[in-house]
Amino acid sequence: MTFREVEEARKNYWEATKKYLFISGGAALIVLILSLITGPLGVFAGLTFGVIILSAGIGIGSFLTNKHRLAYRKAYKGYFVEQNLRKIFTHVSYSHEQGFSPDVIKESGMMHLADRFYSNDTVIAKYQNIPFAQADVTLTRIYTDDKGNTHEYNVFKGRYMIFEFPKKFDYRLEVIGKKFKLSKVPGKFKNRKMTEIETESPDFNRNFRVYGDDGFESFYLLAPDVIAKIEDIAVRYNYKLLLGFYDHKLVVALDDGKDAFEPPKFSHPLDEKTEMKKVAEDIKVITDFVDVISSH
Repeated sequence: MTFREVEEARKNYWEATKKYLFISGGAALIVLILSLITGPLGVFAGLTFGVIILSAGIGIGSFLTNKHRLAYRKAYKGYFVEQNLRKIFTHVSYSHEQGFSPDVIKESGMMHLADRFYSNDTVIAKYQNIPFAQADVTLTRIYTDDKGNTHEYNVFKGRYMIFEFPKKFDYRLEVIGKKFKLSKVPGKFKNRKMTEIETESPDFNRNFRVYGDDGFESFYLLAPDVIAKIEDIAVRYNYKLLLGFYDHKLVVALDDGKDAFEPPKFSHPLDEKTEMKKVAEDIKVITDFVDVISSH
């Protein structure tokens, strides 16, 4: 895959989309012009039918251009994402279509789920010989108001990451950012009692809730240098993150409101350097957490 092929896929998608927008917009305009001739009642009907025609045209165009959209996404992910993943990580397996199952979230016992679950962009690889898996996850709540109208809103949109360290954590520790909304405040986990812990940092205690089943081990892990690094990462994401340490694992839920590794809008030419930089920043989100633990 080359940059020229990515640009070609983007152009094909944009040209196909413009064609259907032109056809549907033209049809809506003709209906509106004809309605002006028939008087006020005709204008109202014309506007109504114009909106219907335009909406239908956009919907049909979206369906008919889907193959171009998929081709653009595949080209972008192949050139910008997978190529850069292989530069930083080893043993890379990447799928922009497949994601985690809800069972992956349930296994840790740290997060609530919602009415709808969606996941994609799975990366399985090693960094500094540390195996990890990460994917985008979106959790959506659905509710019906008093008038019977159905509404949807995202309660989590971001990354879910699982790192496997060679050394086993002989305790369970959860660090919950003050803006993270879906944490299960632990009482017990697998018959291990969890208690709230205060660190030696007043600022950290204000910005995080910390729970563990072994206070001594928790203090060892949350040394001043680790606390400073976690705080530095958390500030970037407005404290919407959750860290969990247990067995050999570090689990990270990062609610940054974004999908990682996504292509930009297809209506403008791509800037290769800008996209490379953006993907590098998305990759650094993964490496930051390994660097925090490995440095301790």
